[in-house]
Amino acid sequence: MGIDNDRRVCEEITERSGPNFSIGFRTLPPPKLRAIQASYAFCRIADDVADLPSTSGADVTERLTQWREELDRVYEGSATHPVGRALAESLREFSIPRKSFEDLIEGCRRDADFVALQTQRDLEAYCDLVATSMGRICLSIFGECDPRAPQWARALSHALQMTNILRDVREDFERGRIYFPLEWLQEADVSPQGLVEDAPRLGWYELMARGVEFSRVRFRQSLRLVQAVDPDSRLAVALMRGVYMEILQRIEEDPRRVLRERITLDQQEQWAVARRAQMAAGSASVV
Repeated sequence: MGIDNDRRVCEEITERSGPNFSIGFRTLPPPKLRAIQASYAFCRIADDVADLPSTSGADVTERLTQWREELDRVYEGSATHPVGRALAESLREFSIPRKSFEDLIEGCRRDADFVALQTQRDLEAYCDLVATSMGRICLSIFGECDPRAPQWARALSHALQMTNILRDVREDFERGRIYFPLEWLQEADVSPQGLVEDAPRLGWYELMARGVEFSRVRFRQSLRLVQAVDPDSRLAVALMRGVYMEILQRIEEDPRRVLRERITLDQQEQWAVARRAQMAAGSASVV
């Protein structure tokens, strides 16, 4: 089928599973776009394995082990899966860190065999596995022109992940996962079942506000990342940041929405964010 087909597979996975990211990806020059789509698709497949409701824990472990073996083949130049082959091709142009994929697969393994997070430190360690790992991958493709870029990328990764946790609280609960640290629940006097009550108590709003503030602090810390990557990648960073900040704003305005629906932006709303991101990135146009 050839590399063109492999790239199309990555593009389809990214457009289907990562709509909030893909609007930013589309602003990248072709080599970077192909590399980020291949990287995202590789990570997305691991995440989907962990989320399959009909798959037993043993099956998940086996399938993640198989995907980890495909990662070995990617870096050895003998990949067999279309996404693996596309990723291997991108490694010829970009030094994408292997450990970041390994960390993400480990995070997916922990999701499949979920153990509640006890403290905020546990939450941050989890974010490093499943989100900072992707941030490091992005930096290796976007390029760095400031030695502080990794710390700003980590802050952004944690902000994005917490926004996902807030947005997906009901969906995660139904999968048997609570990503809020148990110490947060105890301090807010919220039981696990209280996370998804249709008429939440005061403590639930306090818990959500704490999560919103967690993200807001890290969004502020990540502001300089936009100008810390290559000029041709700045709009992509600004868009990812802007789309998620908009989602967070909507959660803050009406926290109970997350119990009724999955908060997303339609195309018109995405392009409104894009226009603001364009100014933040100092870009001449939106591709």
